[in-house]
Amino acid sequence: MTYDNIEFEKFSGYRSKVSRKISITKSFTFGIPPAFFKENDLENFKFVALFYNKNEGIIGINFNNQDGFKLSKYNEGEKRAASFPARSFFQTYGLNPVDCKGRYTPEKITKEGIGDLYLIKIKKEE
Repeated sequence: MTYDNIEFEKFSGYRSKVSRKISITKSFTFGIPPAFFKENDLENFKFVALFYNKNEGIIGINFNNQDGFKLSKYNEGEKRAASFPARSFFQTYGLNPVDCKGRYTPEKITKEGIGDLYLIKIKKEE
């Protein structure tokens, strides 16, 4: 078999994260990985509004340009990602970020009056 006519694509994603999970850190911060950032076209958004359902332990995340926590973007190209600290959110609802920390696969819904909302069910230790 000859390989002269076979085309190859060079892999260029060295040191990049391909996760599509939103992370919560013990330092009150939400992390948005590059793959999620790109697939959901977040470049043009400046803020993040958070919603919470206490009974179900579900956080709703809405990217927008009106209000909320400031979305901090970093890196360029395929490595473009974002994060936002949300200390007041955790404190308001009595959530300990150490108990909530982890990576969550969001479910995207469209909610009337809000728009796109990414839902994550947090792990809470009672």
